[in-house]
Amino acid sequence: MKKDVKKFLEFNGKVIYFVAADGQYWIALKPICEALGVAWKYQHERLKKDKILGQLSREIGMVAADGKLREMTSLPEFAIYGWIFKLESNAEGLEDYQWECYKILYEHFHGTIGGRKDLLKQKAQAEAERDAALNTLDAEQALKLQRANKKLNAIAGELRKLDQQLLAEERDLFNS
Repeated sequence: MKKDVKKFLEFNGKVIYFVAADGQYWIALKPICEALGVAWKYQHERLKKDKILGQLSREIGMVAADGKLREMTSLPEFAIYGWIFKLESNAEGLEDYQWECYKILYEHFHGTIGGRKDLLKQKAQAEAERDAALNTLDAEQALKLQRANKKLNAIAGELRKLDQQLLAEERDLFNS
């Protein structure tokens, strides 16, 4: 199993690392708790009792704050966001971060769902126009067919751009 330890992000003055192992990214949890001002021991106990997250957690070799390789409780990247929402603490840093996460989730899904929904409606309409044109291939209909195909190509391009933009934004969150 090849592991690459890399900088994950700097948050509240703490460096969070992740490890690429077995085709996914594993993120150490204790440094996140420290950055948020949350008691690690309590959160670790809750994690072990969680039916889903407890099954997903693994001890993975990570570089600790002292620069030494240590086994650290980690979760795969896809589970980190849900875990952060499950943290319980009166730590001011946690509440601020959770508020920010709620806003980001809303903006992401609201914009993505709305934009995708509109583009998919346009695509369906253009496909219907194309299919209608195919049934009567005279000169006028051939022109409609060309227009519908142009619309489909343009919409497909917009969908690709939207998907690429969303992926780039998600990557930027982890590289900052």
